[in-house]
Amino acid sequence: MITVKDLKPHPLDQVHRLIEPGPVILVTTRHHGIPNVMTNGFNMMVRHAPPLIACTIGPWDHSYQALVETGECVISVPTADMAATVVDIGNCSGADVDKFRSST
Repeated sequence: MITVKDLKPHPLDQVHRLIEPGPVILVTTRHHGIPNVMTNGFNMMVRHAPPLIACTIGPWDHSYQALVETGECVISVPTADMAATVVDIGNCSGADVDKFRSST
């Protein structure tokens, strides 16, 4: 049985790390012929057949305008051995870096 003493406080700004519903994914878009890829940790399956995936992507993301204008993207689930690359992709903006040519 769980008692109150078993419960531990957790910083509110870190709680999302405990309850995010889906894996980290890569979302690839193309805008005016220029490809971009972003790391996305806020996603979940909404429907299985036909598949429907929800992702939180907003105007603060470089990929947003491409999605609004084209309605198209590719969603990839990276393998664990890609973890460093996934972090690198998420730590820069496609507005500043060509992520398909950069090693950062």
